[in-house]
Amino acid sequence: MSATTFTSESIVTELSDTVGSELENSAFWSAFTAGELPLEHVSKVFQQYYLWRNTFHRWFGVCIAKSPAFGSSYDTDYILRELSEHIEEEVTGDHHGLALQFLKVIGVDNPQAIEPLPVTTAYENHFAELYLAPERTGQESLAALAGRELVAPLRNRLTLDAFQDRYGITESLEFFHLHEELEVEHFRGLWGAVATRSEKDRKLVEAAKDQIVRHVRFWDDVHAAV
Repeated sequence: MSATTFTSESIVTELSDTVGSELENSAFWSAFTAGELPLEHVSKVFQQYYLWRNTFHRWFGVCIAKSPAFGSSYDTDYILRELSEHIEEEVTGDHHGLALQFLKVIGVDNPQAIEPLPVTTAYENHFAELYLAPERTGQESLAALAGRELVAPLRNRLTLDAFQDRYGITESLEFFHLHEELEVEHFRGLWGAVATRSEKDRKLVEAAKDQIVRHVRFWDDVHAAV
């Protein structure tokens, strides 16, 4: 990729292709979307996703902690607004309440009894371990977070289709309708705030790709462990 193509649109295309490829080659997502897994097994996998999702706001905290200082060459006002607005949406949009409704429809009556697998705990903690390290920049952490966000639209669409078409579950899936378009806009905004449109941005692209790969691998690791 040449230096002149490091725009948000070209990067969205490149990373979206990575998302599609990773999900297509995933053992869990291939079997789940084909309806080949027992619902009990699928439920156990999504229970671990629920546990991780309950800690996702901490990743935004890492990005806030690594955000550029005011008065730097970056638009710190904009970056902090983007991060804080996402956290506000988590709370005011009652995402946790929607997740609880979903758990109930897949047979989970007591979410507090769910025990995290070691792979889930490792995935929860890895973002802070990686991006709070002194050698990592705030720009890398933002790109990494934005990359993970780009997984959500296709992952959620596959989830909705599989539950409805393969498992006959059509209710309490509102949680997966969230942000199908918003996540792409969120990525474009963050990318525009940290990118330089130069070859230096390749490091940011790789951070974003790394989080895409890690997110899909998390599902496969859980699938193998439950």
